[in-house]
Amino acid sequence: MNVISSFFLRAKHWQLFVLLSLCPVGQEAHFHFTRLNEIQKARILVGVVILLSVICFLLWLWSMGSFLSAIVPTLLKLRMAFFRFAVIYPALYFFPFTYVWFIRSPWRPMPTLMEPFHWVAAFCMLYNLYFVSKTLAMAETGKAVSFRDYVGPFFLIWFFPIGLWFIQPRINRIYAQRSAEHT
Repeated sequence: MNVISSFFLRAKHWQLFVLLSLCPVGQEAHFHFTRLNEIQKARILVGVVILLSVICFLLWLWSMGSFLSAIVPTLLKLRMAFFRFAVIYPALYFFPFTYVWFIRSPWRPMPTLMEPFHWVAAFCMLYNLYFVSKTLAMAETGKAVSFRDYVGPFFLIWFFPIGLWFIQPRINRIYAQRSAEHT
């Protein structure tokens, strides 16, 4: 396991909350108080901060999904290949999205050319939520689960600023148990 995954799996809920939520909020406030002649620089800065926040969120999902998938019984494992794609695609898609919305013209509707890519990114994000929440439920129970068993974690991760306070302690507990077993 690498240092980044280890950080996201060991981090306390409040640390992830600060990393994933407060930085973009502060940057957004800065954007609104910027003078008119500096608006282009502010938009670029906001785009960069939001990009970093999105990448941190995706790294959190990647860390949880990879770790939990490794401890789920082999017969229950979900396919990691599509999960990897579903985490990487939104990160790569964010570059043209940021250009269109924050640098080129934030007040113009998204060009039709971008819409299919945007829908694929949205689907990938929903798949990430599905994968992590289902894998979390299977890791905790050690058996196959239905949607009813992981609907709670699914929506908690979706509304991550709130759900983070409930999901991360569960991840911390599982990670600590696994670390204790291997020492």
